[in-house]
This record gives sequence, C-alpha cells and structure tokens, in this order.
Amino acid sequence: MSWVERFRMNGLPRWAAAAALIAAPLASAHGEDDMLIEGARVFDGTGAKARVADVLVADGRIVAVGSDLSAPAGTERIDGRGKTLIPGMHDLHTHTRSPAYNAPEDLPKAWAGYLVNGVTTINDFSVSGEMIGPIRELVGPGKFWAPHLNQAIRFGVPGGHGTEYGWGSFFTMPTTTARAAKFLMPRALSYDPDVIKVFADGWRYGRDPDVMSMNENTLSAIVEDAHAGGKPVITHTVTLEGAKVAAAAGVDAVGHGVGDALIDDELIRLMRSKGTSYIATLVVYEPQEERALSAAEIAVLSTGERADEPRRRGGTIGEYDARRWKIMRENIGRLRKARIPIGIGSDAGIGGVYHGHGALREVWWLAQLGLTPAEALVSATRVSAEIMNLEGDRGTIAPGKRADLVLVDGEPDRDIDDLFRIARVWQSGREVPLAELRAFRDGAETTALPAEKMAGPVLSQSRKDGRTDLDTLPVATTDPGIDHSHLIAVDKPGGKPVFLAAQMGASPRPYVQWVLPLTRGPINVADASDFAGVELVVKGGGEYRLVIESYGLHGSDWFAAAFSPADEAAALRLPFAAFRSADAEAVLDLTQLRALRVHLSGATGGTASLEVETIRFYRD
Repeated sequence: MSWVERFRMNGLPRWAAAAALIAAPLASAHGEDDMLIEGARVFDGTGAKARVADVLVADGRIVAVGSDLSAPAGTERIDGRGKTLIPGMHDLHTHTRSPAYNAPEDLPKAWAGYLVNGVTTINDFSVSGEMIGPIRELVGPGKFWAPHLNQAIRFGVPGGHGTEYGWGSFFTMPTTTARAAKFLMPRALSYDPDVIKVFADGWRYGRDPDVMSMNENTLSAIVEDAHAGGKPVITHTVTLEGAKVAAAAGVDAVGHGVGDALIDDELIRLMRSKGTSYIATLVVYEPQEERALSAAEIAVLSTGERADEPRRRGGTIGEYDARRWKIMRENIGRLRKARIPIGIGSDAGIGGVYHGHGALREVWWLAQLGLTPAEALVSATRVSAEIMNLEGDRGTIAPGKRADLVLVDGEPDRDIDDLFRIARVWQSGREVPLAELRAFRDGAETTALPAEKMAGPVLSQSRKDGRTDLDTLPVATTDPGIDHSHLIAVDKPGGKPVFLAAQMGASPRPYVQWVLPLTRGPINVADASDFAGVELVVKGGGEYRLVIESYGLHGSDWFAAAFSPADEAAALRLPFAAFRSADAEAVLDLTQLRALRVHLSGATGGTASLEVETIRFYRD
C-alpha cells in the first residue's frame, strides 16, 4: 500500500491529510537529520570564495565543514560533486496571504513557493497579531511545510500608508506620537511577533497624492521599545528624507528603497552611524510591461504564475515609474560603493511578484547593478540574517549553524543565472520534498485548513474581556481611503449589549463592518454545517447586512443577507438559504467559514448605529 493510500484510509481530517501527504516522504527508519554532503563547492555565505568540501549535519545543525570528513554509521551520504552548496536564502518582505495573481488566499501554497526556490526564511508583513499564534500551529514536522516565518506586527500613521485600506487598527496599529507608540507597544509585543513593520513614509510615487508620514520622535519610540523586546524594526521607506528619518531613529533596515532622489552623503553617514541596512524590493518596482523572464525563471513558476505572466507584459510605462526605476537602480551602486549592507526583500504577493521566485529575481537584479554574483548571494544569506539578528543561528555554512542548505546545479556565485537551478533543499537538516511541493503548489484546489466545529454561540456577552464565546477578538474594518469611515464598538461590561456607532466617511458608498472571527485570526476555518442559519438579537433602525466571510472565496464574492431590526431588541433569524453572493456560481460551503461581519452603511458624512445583544448559529 502506498503512503498516499495509507493516509486516505486513516480517516484523517482533510487539512491533516493535505499536510501529511507532503510530509510523508520524509519518514525514515533512522534520523533524517543526519547526513554528509560530500564534494560540493561550498559557498558559505561569509564572502569567502567557494571551495570543495564536505558538510556534516546532525540533529538539524551543521557539525563540521572540511575535507574527507567521516560520519557515524547510518548517516545518509549525499553526492554534491559538480554542484554548489549555499546557505538557505531569505526574503525579508513578503505578503503570503496574497498569491500575486488572481487566486484566493492559500498560505501553504505560498510557503511551498519559497521552499522549492531555496528560500528558507521569510518576513511576512500580511498578518495581524491575532493570526500569529494560529499560523505557528500550522507549520512544523508532521504539519505543513513552510520556511522559517518571521511574522510582523504593523505600525502606521492615521491617514498614512498602511492604514488607508480600511483593514482596521487591529491590522496596522495607528500612532502619531511617541506617547501613543509606547502605549501600543506592550499590546503588540504580547503577540510575540518576530519583527515590527512601520509604515513611516507617505510618498505615493508621484502617482497619487501623498499621505501622512511618521515623525522621528514617534518612530524612535517604536524602535526603542521594540529593541528592548528583542524585535528588529523594518520600515516602509520610499523617499530620501524618509530614509534619513528612519536611519536617525535607528531602524534595522529601510524597506522598499529610495525612489524619489539619489542617495546622498548625509544618508550614508546616518546609516553607518546607526547600523541601518537597506532592503530595496527592486522586483516590485521593476516595470512589468517590459519584464522578460528567462526560460530558467519561467520553469520555477507555478502553473498559475506561468499563466499570469504573459498578462503582465505590454502597455506603456508611466513617466513616474520610469524615473523611479532609474533612480532605484543607481542607488544600489551608491550603496554598494559606501558598503551599506543590502538585504533581500521582494514584496512578494503584490501583483506579479511571485512567492519564492521574487526573492531569486531580487538577487539576480543586485548582480546586474554592480554587485558581483557572490556579493548578491551574501545579501540573500548572511546579510539578511544579520538584519534580523539571526546571524548566530543561520545565514552561513559553519559548525553550530542551522542546516538550512541549498544545493544548486551550477555555480551561482559566478553565474547568477544558475540560481534558478535549485537541485535540493534542506531546512533545519530535513530535506524538503521538492517534487511533492511543486505538485502540491500546482494543484487547482485551495488547500484545506483545520476546521473547528461550531457549538452555536458566537457572542453571548458572557465574557468580560471583550472577546467572543469562541475566544476571538471582534475588530472593525471600513471602506478604503485616508478619508474612510470609522466604527467604535462600545462594549459594556456585565452582559450588556454592544453599541456600534459609525461615522461615515467621504466615500460615495461608505460603510463599516464589525467583524466577529469564528476562529482565531481568523486562520483556521469554522464548520457550521450542523446549523440552519444565524440568529441575531439586535436593536436599531435602518437596513443592515450580515456578511459571511468564507475561505476560498474572494471578498467581493462573500455571501450576505440583509436584515432590518426593530426599535426594541428582538431576535432575527437569517437562514443560510437567504444569503446571496455577487458570483452566481459561488457556493456557500458551511464547512469553510472564517467570520461573521455586521455591515453598517449610510449617507456620505452621516452616521449609523446598531445595538447587538447576542449572535449565534441556530438549528431548525
């Protein structure tokens, strides 16, 4: 019986079977972490020239690097002759919840994209604090394969970039003063993030009106408290003046790169004195209208990415895009000459910047702009690990380091095009099943995630900590724009109703939503298939909607039902059959729910309110 059949017969939940099918090829009778890679060209990431050597690995760590190494009996021997062994690479700027083309969110497939391309550590800037714990529970031996995940808490400025999409203060913590930053940081650190991301620069590239930027005092306060908590800080910085503010505040790296002016001596001095590095994310600014991927690059893309790529080409490059692209490329040469550390980040998940491939192309671009191929590889390995304060754990091939290793067909330290020829990958000494992950990534179905059976109550006002009966945190979202609407949920203690008060913004169709996650994050899915609908005990006047957030559907296709509460609190029952989607072909799968969203709308500049006593799933 094959391992596939065994998992099917074991009656595992669908999500567990998906994870297990990928993990199964790793099973072995002896420690899979023990191996001896023999005779490879070892490029160790320090900047030293590659040399032919053996690398001994035990218990997920590198034990020795040298010639003619011996190994204990039972150690797996791997022939590395004719290939180059490099440290696992990094991508310090990703958005894994966005697939970079028209497809639903699929975290396990995004993670697979990094590993099959030799990227073993990433920074994820697409999560909120409530998502960090559930995501950590999804990955690891016997679960989903994923690169080492550095998950971020985000800070921004009201009316600035990062806060203008209407995702709410739970997703990007808004702050305008040092006092506010110091008030918010304990809340951020309570989630134990791996990195702090700050949207500090409001320049919109000359394409759109600029938005608010963060001042140095506020950013310095964030840096001080984050560093005290052991967390590095990376900014969204796109202007010369913004980079000076960020460097003066002592951030670990400016992200996105300067695109409005050439870097000057003042910025260089600030970056040197403060130890600030640079992450350019060139690939997100590369004009896709004229982007030409090599055959080797096309080969590493997923089926969906290959289908998407031709749609990116053609059209006219905007004047502001062309000018920014020219400046950004020249700035790389200036930084290299000044010996400012340059790390690797891609902004993957943004349209056309594909997970995994984006990091490789970023390395490739550095090698086109003045860095040698060897220097570009050091940026992807040692330098990126140093930016994250992880150099003691990974980033180079040396005894004691984590065995994140990539075996490449060719010599990428001499010919950067060879970087797209990944032969084998190890993460913490475990070999990544490349063929299985590539097939999994190409699958048409959205990956199944753990499902949590709903018991009925969602919000009964029985808790005193502001959380739901499901131990989830209600949050507010709004229409997009720096002039978006605002929602305040007044949660009265003692089992009293929640009063929702909305001030509508300047949009012609303003709205707010009070989001009740059905699982923490929400990341996992909720199974409400035992129920007939949703019952709300509410009081208000006007028209409202209840939106069901569903995994596997685009937000525009989520199902919704209208309801009209009375002047006095009363129960309203909304059967699932009454919910409709804008997509006539969409299906409401009651085993794949994520959240219930109470939707309030009104006139531009007007107000709306609703009093909510309880919400629950009901049976017939």
